[in-house]
Amino acid sequence: MLVAPHIDGNWHLAKDPTTKQWLEQQQDGGRLLILNGFDQAVQGRRAEFANLDAHEATLRLKGATRQMSKLGFEFDIFAPPRWRMSPGTLDVLPYFDFSLAVSSTGIHDLCHEEFYQSRNLSYGEGFGAAKWWRRSIIRAAERGANRGNTVRLSVSGRNLSDKKVQHDFMRAIDKAIKAGAKPASYDVFLAQAKRKSPQS
Repeated sequence: MLVAPHIDGNWHLAKDPTTKQWLEQQQDGGRLLILNGFDQAVQGRRAEFANLDAHEATLRLKGATRQMSKLGFEFDIFAPPRWRMSPGTLDVLPYFDFSLAVSSTGIHDLCHEEFYQSRNLSYGEGFGAAKWWRRSIIRAAERGANRGNTVRLSVSGRNLSDKKVQHDFMRAIDKAIKAGAKPASYDVFLAQAKRKSPQS
């Protein structure tokens, strides 16, 4: 589950005790929370961390991690808004004790500088949720599973109220499973990174 301290500059987790309590319940129940940037607002045509150099990325990551820490949340995984991550962002993530980073193209093991190529298939989050797009995601999920690839599926919470999006998201999952995929979360890669880490 992707979480950020701010959304569009209008919503702030620190001022929303109901959502904060719900996130705490999710975390206590074993749900993995992933830091999703500082402010999920899109800057022009680029997502927040899509084009930042190392210095700018550091400033935003400091703000995000400090604010979330004050609220009681610590993270092992970072995923930039819309999954788009600049090289500068990737370079500085280890300094914030992240073990994994996930981008549009794959999963980065920051403990060992390993990369697992796996395209993210997403509804919403800047990718759209039109019918043709939903169908293409379903086909891509099935095709990837048939090839034995890691299939990553995600959906924006803003789009989940649409029953058609819900239906097609579940359909993509079902098609992938029937093609041989085994349901899992990023916990699998996180455990692998920590197990192999010389510091663990």
